[in-house]
Amino acid sequence: MASRPFKVVILTSVPPQRVARIMTRICREAPEAQVVGILYAPFLPKTLQKRIATWRKKGKRLVYWRYVLHRITAAAGRNLSRLLDAGIRFIHAAPRWPNGKPGDALAALKAACAANQVELFISPDIHADPALDFVRGLNANLGLVFGTKILKPALFEIPKQGSINIHKRKVPDYRGGGAVGLWELLDDQKEIGVTVHRVEAKVDVGAVFRSALIPIEPFDDLESLALKADVLGSDLIVATIRDFANGTVTETPQIGPSKYFRKPPDEDLLQMKKKLAAQRKNEAYDNPSRRPAWELLLKSLVYAAPLTLRNWRRRWQGDFPVMILRHHLVSDRPHRSGVSTVYFLRQVNYLLRHYRVVSLSDAVELARKGGVKVPTVAITFDDGYADNFVNLRAVTEETGLPIGYFISTGHIASGREFAHDQMSNQQGFPPNTWEQIEFLRRCGYEIGSHTRGHSDCGSTDEEFLRREIGGSAEDIQHKLGPTAHFSFPFGLPQNISAPAAEIACASYKNVFSAYGGGNFQADARRILKRGDFPHSVWELELQLQSVLSGDVNEPSHLKVRIDERS
Repeated sequence: MASRPFKVVILTSVPPQRVARIMTRICREAPEAQVVGILYAPFLPKTLQKRIATWRKKGKRLVYWRYVLHRITAAAGRNLSRLLDAGIRFIHAAPRWPNGKPGDALAALKAACAANQVELFISPDIHADPALDFVRGLNANLGLVFGTKILKPALFEIPKQGSINIHKRKVPDYRGGGAVGLWELLDDQKEIGVTVHRVEAKVDVGAVFRSALIPIEPFDDLESLALKADVLGSDLIVATIRDFANGTVTETPQIGPSKYFRKPPDEDLLQMKKKLAAQRKNEAYDNPSRRPAWELLLKSLVYAAPLTLRNWRRRWQGDFPVMILRHHLVSDRPHRSGVSTVYFLRQVNYLLRHYRVVSLSDAVELARKGGVKVPTVAITFDDGYADNFVNLRAVTEETGLPIGYFISTGHIASGREFAHDQMSNQQGFPPNTWEQIEFLRRCGYEIGSHTRGHSDCGSTDEEFLRREIGGSAEDIQHKLGPTAHFSFPFGLPQNISAPAAEIACASYKNVFSAYGGGNFQADARRILKRGDFPHSVWELELQLQSVLSGDVNEPSHLKVRIDERS
């Protein structure tokens, strides 16, 4: 006889898409538990009367009017960005929503609840009698407080084992509110904490069930720390619920001196952000362009008209190329192949606004079938760096971005750092573990092979090539199941010998280079092209439009069509 599931109710006021994400993760990753209901009380906008009272109170402060000017300037900047986006879409011959028009977030939450057989109750007042009756009727074992105002015991004590809360600071050192990482950065701390603790009548005083620390790296800011705290917080929530369900939960009382912080008013927060920006200006990671701005501007102006004509022709004929990009790692520490968390998010948001972003498997299918009427991009990562487990995942969970993830299995197994990093005197960037790779696969990442030892496949030693190329497929098969994808390390023509191409194409369904270019159905290459992610969004746009692409001397074995033999 199957044991009864451990019932969880979610008490929340955060945006519906975030509620759907945490519910989905619990359902997927905690099979011992069952989310039986969600009490959703959206934050209501201030009434006009309250707004007027706020204006009267704050209007006496000069800093408030500076904040108002900032809001006006930011709104003007957003309007200019919308005009620029419209111009880029016209040049692209792209639709307004290349990835589909965003739907009603609340309707999407309702659909997700229906799909997972979760009851949803929406109440303007989270403590109203109908809301309390809804929670009582669920007969839940545990409540999850996920972004609400301060709750009363009449609600959070209803579940049989009480309720837990996620707090994105270290306790008892940093109780209370404020932007994630704000007080720690102002105090010049080296890390922030994320904790799951029991909900008590007093704020943030309950015993801790699980916790994690996030180092504050040189390129971190409030946005990157919030993204990382979100993803690690969700990890801790799932783990804590599993502890409760399996009867293995432990509680650690908070001890030592404590500090309580109140959320600062928006106008004061703006000044604090400016102070932090000034303090950390030498650590800003702005991904400077490799080319001077005048060159990029000149190319943009010269190519605008011909690109527009070309792209509209491609739209009418359905022959846009499928572009496949490759990164290596998202890291807030300096690395020659890295990109900061916030800047990668900026790149991703740009791509989502102007290109259809598809999974690696979908990109291959589109490139083979043709009929591509929308500018299309897929994103891949090479090598398998441990930094990606939090930083990349923070961006993909926020945006829903699909990722192709190529790993060098020998490094994953041994934990040995990559030779190309050691040659560049860059230490402290280990690879992922197999446990992390398995977790990424469950999150939807498409795992592919990148040889065993990140080896240069320009060799003609077939025994060595089979060991590196085919052996990596065997490693992945053993750990995760079969993979269809392989990418050549380094990926330039000189790094792909004719025997290597034959062995790779015999071992994998889809094989990728890394010397740039688009994938057209008319070419039907058996080895698909990928290109590097440029440092700046401007260069990224020009590269995707083939403005910055140079001629590559391709040997004949790289030009073979999928229906031919070399």
